[in-house]
Amino acid sequence: MDKYLIIKLLAEENRFNIFMKLLEYGELCVCEIEELLRIKQANTSKHLSKFKELNILSSKREGNLIKYSIKEEFLDDNMDLIKYLMI
Repeated sequence: MDKYLIIKLLAEENRFNIFMKLLEYGELCVCEIEELLRIKQANTSKHLSKFKELNILSSKREGNLIKYSIKEEFLDDNMDLIKYLMI
């Protein structure tokens, strides 16, 4: 995956914060992200779609909720970036 596209994606503050919360919690649904970051559901969904376009997120349905997490493959391939962001 092109590192430039990842950096461009994470340059937006809300997407960066969503990414960091997903790293912290492992998996979250839209309503949890909305509550943690105090952003509207429509904006949260829009940001998540950007991650999905780049194939960074996986999702699974739990009842009425869809839980999102960062793909293990993405984490493995971008460990240097992850370590840098965690500083």
